[in-house]
Amino acid sequence: MTQLSSAPSTTSTARPGWRVWNLAAVAALTAYSTGIAWQAQRVSYPLYRTVSAEEFPSYHLAYNDAIPGVVIIPGFVGFLACAAFPWTRPAGVPRAAAAVVAVSGVGSLLGTVLWAIPRHDLLDRIGQDPATITSLIQANGLRTALLTLGAVTLSWSLVRLIRR
Repeated sequence: MTQLSSAPSTTSTARPGWRVWNLAAVAALTAYSTGIAWQAQRVSYPLYRTVSAEEFPSYHLAYNDAIPGVVIIPGFVGFLACAAFPWTRPAGVPRAAAAVVAVSGVGSLLGTVLWAIPRHDLLDRIGQDPATITSLIQANGLRTALLTLGAVTLSWSLVRLIRR
């Protein structure tokens, strides 16, 4: 029988331990944030260039007001959960995979705090600016790549445990 527990079981009907449930939750949250990042990369941020300069400040403010519950909160929770994954990983997940997940979380967090958020703040101050929008897309490109790497690694880890 497939064993999902992070600790050896003495029964034939092993239940997944909290670490396996945590892995599933972190994988789902990271996959969600990855989808959001790809959408921003391919749709939202490029469309910043199509809004008129006069309407851009109100558009960007409305965008900022709309994203906390669907982008910011899940994103930061996911970044931190990935960063902590080496300490919460199930025993069947290789340390190297946990390290990749941690790097994806820390890198996404740093890229967001040190690069993407300052670009958004600059757009709030100066309005629509092609160079700032390009830099924001580059910052999000880094975050998107890191989140994709984390999501793939977490999904691989979960499938690997389920197949054991």
